[in-house]
Amino acid sequence: MDLISVIIPAYNAEKHLERCLDSVCGQSYKDLEILLVDDGSSDSTPQICDSYAKKDGRIKVIHKENGGVAAARNTALDMMTGAMAAFSDSDDYYEPGVLESMHRAMLEHNADMVCCGYYEEFDDRITEYGTGLGEVIYDRHDAFEEYFKMGGRIGSGCWNKLIRSEVIRDIRYKPYVMGEDVEMLLRTIDRCDRVVCIDYPGYHYIHRGDSATRAVFSENNINMLHIADEMLEYIKERHPELTEQMYAYNAAWYTAQIQAMYWSKDTSVFAEEKRLIKSLILSNMEGYRNNTYIPARDMLYLRSFMYGCFRPVQAACELLSGMKRRLRK
Repeated sequence: MDLISVIIPAYNAEKHLERCLDSVCGQSYKDLEILLVDDGSSDSTPQICDSYAKKDGRIKVIHKENGGVAAARNTALDMMTGAMAAFSDSDDYYEPGVLESMHRAMLEHNADMVCCGYYEEFDDRITEYGTGLGEVIYDRHDAFEEYFKMGGRIGSGCWNKLIRSEVIRDIRYKPYVMGEDVEMLLRTIDRCDRVVCIDYPGYHYIHRGDSATRAVFSENNINMLHIADEMLEYIKERHPELTEQMYAYNAAWYTAQIQAMYWSKDTSVFAEEKRLIKSLILSNMEGYRNNTYIPARDMLYLRSFMYGCFRPVQAACELLSGMKRRLRK
C-alpha cells in the first residue's frame, strides 16, 4: 500500500485536537504517517500530541516555536516520506473512509490530486459542498476553471485533498496568515495533469468565532487582496488564456474582503483601508469591465463600494435573496 502523510498543524488546539486525531487515526486506510506539528502552543496541546504519539506509532510529533500555520505545514512537508500528502486543520475532522476513497480514485484515474466534498459547519447551520455531480475528472485547464469558482468542487483549502508527493516536492507555503492555502494550491494545480473530484463529503470544516478567517477586519484582509493580485499576475504570465476567469476569481476575493469590512459596526475607522482598496480595484477595473465570468452581484458590490453606497446595496441584495429563498420553500 502507498504511505499517506497526513499533515496536522496545531496551535493552542486543546479543545478540538482529540476529535481531529481520533478521526485521522480511525481512518479505514491504515498505512499512514501522521505528522503532528505543535506550533509553540501554550495550552495542553503539546501534552495531547505526545499522549497520542505514545498510543499510535504512526504519529510523529514535532514541537517548534510558534511561526504560524504556513511554517508548521512547511516543517512537515520537509519531513514527510509518504507517496501522497493529505492535510487537516486541528479543529476539523475526517469522515472514516475519506482517505481510502481518495486513494482509490487516485490509483484508478492515475490522478495527481483528488478532492472530496466537504461540510462547512457554523454555529447555526451546516452546508455541504462539492457533491451531487458524481465523480468528475479534470485536466489542468478545466481544474483551474473549477478552482476559480467560489464554492466550486475543488475548494480553496488544502484540507479536502490528497496530493501526490512528487507534485509538491518543492512547493512550500508562503508566510501568509490568511490565504496561504489559496496561493499554494494555484501553484500545485499548475503541476497536475489530472485532478479528480469524488462525490463523497469526507471533511468537516469548522468555522469558529475566534478563527483567523472569522476575526475582525484587519491587515490580514488587505493582504488577501495582495495575494489575489499576485495570483492574477501568475495566471496572466503562465496561462494567459485563463486571464478572464482569474479576474473573476480576483473580483470574488475583493468582494469577500469588502464584506468582511462591513461586518464591522463602524467602518469609518477603515478610511485608509478603503482608499487603498479603491485604488487596487481601479488598477484591475479593465479586467473586470465586461467580463462575463464575473457574477452581476460581485460587480454591483464592487461598483457600490467605489461610489460609497455599499451597505444599502448589500442590504437590498440580502433582502432579495431572502425573499427568493422563502418563495422556493
